[in-house]
Amino acid sequence: MKSVTSYYEILGVGPTTDSDTLRKAYRRLARKHHPDVSKDPRAHENMARINEAFETLVDPSKRNEYDAMLAGTGHFEAPAKEKAPQKPVVVRLLQRLKGHKTPVYAVTFTPDTGGLVSSAFDNEILWWDEAVGRPSRRTKVEAGVISTIRAFSLDRLVVAGSAESQVTYCRLEGDKVEAFKANQEEWVGCVAISSDGSSLAAGSMHHSLSVTNTSDGHSRFRREEHADAVTAVAWSNDGRFLATGSADATVKLWDARIGKPVGTISQLRGAVTALAFSNDGRFLAAAGVDLSIRIFRIADGELIKMMFGHTKPIESIAFHPNNWLFASASRDGTVGLWNAAKGIGNVRIEVSTRPVSCVAFSPDGTRLAAAGQDKLVRLWEVAAKEAA
Repeated sequence: MKSVTSYYEILGVGPTTDSDTLRKAYRRLARKHHPDVSKDPRAHENMARINEAFETLVDPSKRNEYDAMLAGTGHFEAPAKEKAPQKPVVVRLLQRLKGHKTPVYAVTFTPDTGGLVSSAFDNEILWWDEAVGRPSRRTKVEAGVISTIRAFSLDRLVVAGSAESQVTYCRLEGDKVEAFKANQEEWVGCVAISSDGSSLAAGSMHHSLSVTNTSDGHSRFRREEHADAVTAVAWSNDGRFLATGSADATVKLWDARIGKPVGTISQLRGAVTALAFSNDGRFLAAAGVDLSIRIFRIADGELIKMMFGHTKPIESIAFHPNNWLFASASRDGTVGLWNAAKGIGNVRIEVSTRPVSCVAFSPDGTRLAAAGQDKLVRLWEVAAKEAA
């Protein structure tokens, strides 16, 4: 079930099928695909898609909305006929790096040297020497919580995080650490650092987006456009746009310079758990609590692909430098590699029995790092052929 098919095709019914026939089709598929009876290793994934299809089509209002979306986009494709096996993405585990004492929340690579950097729950940041498989440097930030890192060189980082109503961000240059705290009036649930490190965006449980200057802590703007909590936030690589995902099942695009909303994407089925722009700014990937990853075209907000594969919520998404490949990290302990251009999963990596929290590609695209609750940082070699 890797290809993107319509909910009708998943259940094996026609678009005019009545509710009784839907229920019969669902029961027939459940007897075959339920993890309690199926030995297929993808049984959980298959059943998750069947459940979502049935829950959508058996509810008249959801079905009307879904039918309207199908009519408006036309991008739910039937599976292509089998072709000769092709593996445009090949991965090979290089190292399991052990050095953190607590769960790892963020990984990144430095753009100048491609060095790997990670941070954990205890706010310790590690710079890794991959040649020996050990940290070459450690720094502990004493203020706040770190949940995201943006590297600008081996010696210059901006890190940030939030705890309840307090947002913390730090600039590290060599051995110098400057930490700042900004008290918000509301509970902050997600933060993201701009590509140049000059701004920090924070989404709150009280529906707002706030952007702050990292140089002096002054607020650039605060906006309240969502109808529910802001659950994910991301910057475009050029810093022109922000995206916010919400529990109101929408994604909003913003002009990041002035805080003006420029579009709303509503083709989602629940709260958004992770967002990422492609490096060229053409696409936005949005992960939802329905375990889907949807690809939208930034130019017009159109849904162009929808993919399933994880069995638990997706925590992080990162695009490869080639702009068609992206990786996802999930609480199901796996990392997925996906072809955004074709709407299919290329590789699913069984990483850990614990949740995976973060994922990142090296600047040249030849390495992939992921980490999470088991405190290890894993590093893979990635060979990605050009998209067909």
